[in-house]
Amino acid sequence: MSRYLVPFSVLEQTIQAGQCADSPELLYYYLNLTEEYAERLNITDAALLHQRVFNVLLDTVCDTNIAYHWRQTCLDKVYLPLSNLKRLIVTYQDARNYFKMEHSLRVLSYYFTSSFE
Repeated sequence: MSRYLVPFSVLEQTIQAGQCADSPELLYYYLNLTEEYAERLNITDAALLHQRVFNVLLDTVCDTNIAYHWRQTCLDKVYLPLSNLKRLIVTYQDARNYFKMEHSLRVLSYYFTSSFE
């Protein structure tokens, strides 16, 4: 993949739409870029960024109009922003939000991945 400067939101839209379903490198690039951005942010902003990425990937997994292999690839990687978020838990509310997201992932992935088989 060439290294053009692409706005972050364009990457998210491309991932969510499954437009590059045959190029998992795009997803890996997006996740690496996220981690690079998060390193430069304070804890609150980094947590918001990881939540945003988590939601993009989970929304993609739940979209049945997207190719199943792309949804599966996103499901395989949705744990990365979640684990990054876990390291940023500071308050009780942060922990509650984390566990809600983890629960949503378990429930929705179970429901939507039954169509993978």
